[in-house]
Amino acid sequence: MEKIDKIKPLLRFPAFIQDGGWKEQKFGSLFAFLPNNTLSRADLKEGKGDVYNVHYGDVLIKLDAYTDIQRDKLPAIKTVDDIEKYRKACLQDGDIVIADTAEDETVGKCTEIVNVHNTLVVSGLHTIPCRPQTKFAQAYLGYYMNSNAFHNKLLPIMQGVKVTSISKSALQNIDLEFPESLEEQQKIAECLSSIGSYISSINEKVEQLKAHKKSLLQKLFPQNGKNVPDYRFPEFEKDGMWGEKCFGDCLDYEQPQQYLVSSDNYKKEGTPVLTAGKTFVLGFTDESYGIYRQLPVIIFDDFTTASRYVNFPFKAKSSAMKMLQNKDGYDLKFMFEALQNYKYEPKEHQRHWISIFQNFKTLVPSYSEQRKIAECLFSIDKIIEYYSEKASQLVQHKKGIMQQLFPINR
Repeated sequence: MEKIDKIKPLLRFPAFIQDGGWKEQKFGSLFAFLPNNTLSRADLKEGKGDVYNVHYGDVLIKLDAYTDIQRDKLPAIKTVDDIEKYRKACLQDGDIVIADTAEDETVGKCTEIVNVHNTLVVSGLHTIPCRPQTKFAQAYLGYYMNSNAFHNKLLPIMQGVKVTSISKSALQNIDLEFPESLEEQQKIAECLSSIGSYISSINEKVEQLKAHKKSLLQKLFPQNGKNVPDYRFPEFEKDGMWGEKCFGDCLDYEQPQQYLVSSDNYKKEGTPVLTAGKTFVLGFTDESYGIYRQLPVIIFDDFTTASRYVNFPFKAKSSAMKMLQNKDGYDLKFMFEALQNYKYEPKEHQRHWISIFQNFKTLVPSYSEQRKIAECLFSIDKIIEYYSEKASQLVQHKKGIMQQLFPINR
């Protein structure tokens, strides 16, 4: 293994600037492959068990660059007939678990296993578990192998159209770069870990705020057949019971109608695209299309009954999306929260707004009380939006730092 002086990152900690270039080594000479099982999600359970399993779906979506076995929740194997069989395949600190299958180019995402202790953990369906044959600082490989510097090398070996995969044999010839100094490796890992911890703390705050809002909704809207909520603002305590209305009495709908707008009115990336589903996915397009003449608007998915309050120009991508506007005497934000508060299990292959949902009854107070409730909930939404945006910015910042800490171009 030879040091190559031209392999250097753009950003280096001062203590290591004079250390020369990083090393480069083939995947096949750095790692030994480990056995994995083919247990499906149906074979796993949440909660405690004798043997825990790293499923490829969790690697792709849930798990970070490294997985702390004592902290992060992994599913357990439901039935363990022969524990010794699993003991022989157990993972240990420093092992890497790679997802070898995905529906897109996220294939190759991986997680480093840390803090195992005496816990039995194995690698599951559609994973490539491997063990480094050279000592690395904890979490360095987890961060490096999830960086663009490494993942871009996997693009040429990805196979498949609808489902993308990588193979063990193809991985063997992939080059990895790393500093010779374990101290430099550890410094990189600690830097990225500190940013990740900060992002996690902000995301936790977002979840706490969402839980607070959910609890508040239960108090601000009548529950369990009552005609008044448990909590009412003082100026409305003597206003009497809320009135019963159908959603169709309070909201009008239209099909999406596109019109040209300047993308400069929103963001440089273009106008966002909202795709219907159980949640509305927000992406971007270079096309300068907006949608709907009046904002804000409630988007209602006629199949799933999911809804979203939107106050920026966007482009709809599904005919199932209904644009809901408030009628006179009804506050749009309040009606949106009323929709969220309504308990209904949608049926498959059925249109809901026209045939069903517009006829569902809900309780509505005076317009002034609607406005007060809407303002209260909107203020919480703004805080949630602020912290969510802050977390997103930090994620992008972390990606930028990773591009500089790991050499991409030689």
